[in-house]
Amino acid sequence: MLSTIYGILMFILLIVLLIHSIRYRREIRGYIKYGIVLGIILIVLDGAIVPFVPNFFEAIPLLQFLLLDFFAFVKIVVFTCMGIYCCSILGIVDIPLMKRLAGEANNVREFSRPSNILAVIGVIAGGIAFSVILFKLTSPQISETLKELTQLQGAKLGISDEPSLLAALVVTTFAFSEEILFRLGIQNYLAKQFKLSDSKYWIAIVLTSGLWSLAHANILDPEWIKIVQIFPLGLALGFLFKKSGLESCILAHGIFNLGMMALSPHLITLQ
Repeated sequence: MLSTIYGILMFILLIVLLIHSIRYRREIRGYIKYGIVLGIILIVLDGAIVPFVPNFFEAIPLLQFLLLDFFAFVKIVVFTCMGIYCCSILGIVDIPLMKRLAGEANNVREFSRPSNILAVIGVIAGGIAFSVILFKLTSPQISETLKELTQLQGAKLGISDEPSLLAALVVTTFAFSEEILFRLGIQNYLAKQFKLSDSKYWIAIVLTSGLWSLAHANILDPEWIKIVQIFPLGLALGFLFKKSGLESCILAHGIFNLGMMALSPHLITLQ
């Protein structure tokens, strides 16, 4: 039920942002280069997964894979352009490291400042510590739906659910794309549309964290455990974006995913 609600909301948001990207095409055209770069990085990450999967194109036909990647590329470009545009309206940080590398003037905080690095470390450490405590107290299991899907896909592709380089690539790709879609795109779009700047920006963070939590529904049993784990992490990443921008969120989210990938077999019943 929750995953269905999430799917409907994300489809609506995708259509709305696509329409607005066409409407504001003149305003966002200067940001397309960043969307293309991030889209290419996503395609490279997806492509890097293929060599590690013995029967990849037997389970997923090449044409289907290319179409899915093209759709993902377009989505990343749209959410990136609209996210940066909304940040410019709101007057907050967006992609400071990318702009610095591109030689653009940047009046936001430096990506490498000690306070930003400490904030990233805090999000990672806090997220992992909270997850470990929560899972130790609740002893969750993988949901039946995910278990069946994992076993079916694993059998088709010739892979296992054990921590591996392949699994690391997958969770890193998730972190990369999710931060662009949720923290850069949706969070700032909601803040702009509902005039949630300055002291009200936290409302956009809460709404985005709620939607992001729905994306993780039907993963664990009981289902509420995953929601309780993910929602506060979404809040932390939301405030981290406001402080440091997209790159810090991708770094924190990626390392968190890798840490939990290593720890999950000791915290979650997989069978």
